[in-house]
Amino acid sequence: MSRIQQLPLDTTITGGDKLVGTDVGNNNATKAYQIETIATFFAQTGAADPLRSGLQYNYAGKYTNNTIASGEFRYQVDPTAPSTFGWANITGIAVSRYNRNLVDINPIIDLFENQLIRLTDVDTSSNKSYAIYEVGVKTDLTDAYLLALTHRGSAGTPVGGVTSIAPSGFTNETTFTFTQGTLSNTWTINHNLDRFPSVTVVDNSNNIVVGAVTYNNSNQIVISFSETVIGKAYLN
Repeated sequence: MSRIQQLPLDTTITGGDKLVGTDVGNNNATKAYQIETIATFFAQTGAADPLRSGLQYNYAGKYTNNTIASGEFRYQVDPTAPSTFGWANITGIAVSRYNRNLVDINPIIDLFENQLIRLTDVDTSSNKSYAIYEVGVKTDLTDAYLLALTHRGSAGTPVGGVTSIAPSGFTNETTFTFTQGTLSNTWTINHNLDRFPSVTVVDNSNNIVVGAVTYNNSNQIVISFSETVIGKAYLN
């Protein structure tokens, strides 16, 4: 048999090409594996899912004002949660400025705020253990960041190990529609979006009406008009 380094290179890969490997389920027998079969395995298990790559970190335990070492992350967990906690018990994540591959996330960390992210346990054989969170307030730590998280959905349970942080693939365009049923030149709107949304106002004939918007806080606005108006306000 020729040594591998002496074999000619095949620069045209097809699904029928074969690789030599070891079948661990059959007494480590040496077998051939078709490229097409390997591709099907990745597709069916999600092992090549790009959301599993993301920014990868090594789990270092629960966060309790710990120093976050380079390449590590810690979960902030609801104090009432059991010792074996689930995705829904996680209220925050503290991540190092540098991931396990020493990539500096400082230039992009601010983009995470108010976005939906996906945390995936990369140590599992597939992407069956993951969670979707909305990122809230970011707190700067020493060469690290603490991101407040609101659980939006999950599958499986967190196992620790290597975990990836990636965009969820979902949009986070939370909207609120307010209806003013009586004529008024001042509309007070409690939207509870926990942000400062853009505002569009229409009257009963769906004509856009311009008013002065005052943001009292991240959950309430007041719209003032020069005359009384009845209609709707769309907040996004």
